[in-house]
Amino acid sequence: MLPDNFVIENFEPVKMSVENIGPFHDRFELDLTDSNGDPCNFFLLVSENGQGKTTLLDVMVVLMSMLQADRIIRKFGHEDLDRLIQYGTDSARAQLDILVRFYREGEYQTAILSLIASPEGTSSIRPWTETELKKIGADFWSRFGYRRHRSGHIERIGSKDTFIEDLLSCIHNKMSRGPDGFGESSFTVPTLLYFTAYRDIPKVINKGRSISAPEDWTYRIVKKFLSGDKWVHSLDNLLVWLKWIDDERFERAIDDVNRWVFRDTNKKLEGVQKDPPEAIVSNRGTKHRLDRLSSGEKSLVQMILRIGALMTRNTWVVIDELDVHLHPKWQHRILNTLKKIAVETPGLRIIATTHSREILTGFEFETKEPGLRKGGHIIEENL
Repeated sequence: MLPDNFVIENFEPVKMSVENIGPFHDRFELDLTDSNGDPCNFFLLVSENGQGKTTLLDVMVVLMSMLQADRIIRKFGHEDLDRLIQYGTDSARAQLDILVRFYREGEYQTAILSLIASPEGTSSIRPWTETELKKIGADFWSRFGYRRHRSGHIERIGSKDTFIEDLLSCIHNKMSRGPDGFGESSFTVPTLLYFTAYRDIPKVINKGRSISAPEDWTYRIVKKFLSGDKWVHSLDNLLVWLKWIDDERFERAIDDVNRWVFRDTNKKLEGVQKDPPEAIVSNRGTKHRLDRLSSGEKSLVQMILRIGALMTRNTWVVIDELDVHLHPKWQHRILNTLKKIAVETPGLRIIATTHSREILTGFEFETKEPGLRKGGHIIEENL
């Protein structure tokens, strides 16, 4: 039973370790803190192609998804869980360490939560000592995850303390609810919004257009966005739905897109039309669909609308190939926009990959910027 006063204040990634996964044949550790040891709110992962950047993001998604795995077991059985913990089979292991500050029973506490996927006979890759916990400001260490035995049996592993049970209950209690704001939320539960390298906005097929909730409308701890032309997955459907809700979220969405994407341009997101239902952009008096935008505009519109509509107070925005198919001008524009959003949005953490020198130069690892806790890692050759 979830205590009425269990509230998650902060949910911040601090380390991730993998072993025998993809190009990482030996143990590989990613430190997600800044030069002061504080959790970053903007982290950049850099390497040449094929060195494991996307693999690390995929592992992060899998490990975070395990926080709703109990629900998946009840609904779908073990086959889906096998897929969910694919990185914990055979000799592969993975661990994601998260700094969690929470309020319960009249007091604040801080924990290191380690999400672990491992094969039979193994557990954590990286144990946390009392000295390390004290240094990072944590009161205790909790573990949660799954181990797959050679027989096929799946076993829950880790500590079974009240913190884990309260956290899982808190997450599961929100999973049937839709978001309650745009650009802000009363939900304190964590969510990970994963933008793959395919962030196009294709022309939406006319079949099946109606006023209907977007496919990913209700809360889930992980949401992965792929390019698709189906109405339920489209940004047009999201905007039509926000308009139909009629509670000021639509107006905020329009304002944010025009502020972050079209400022200092002749373009403007005007709103949505009824027949066919879709969003309309104006450019010097000429009107067109979202799919007629440039690659850079499409990428940024995708992120602004998805983040604003689906964020909670503890949101990880994970972006693969920040620079994909973009002119250097747009690479800098997207980077600078995300920096400003990170500064203006407490509780938002951005983790992005790139192989662009333009992005790397503009990120300026060593330069202090007010409101930003920057960090990064350059992956050397693993093959």
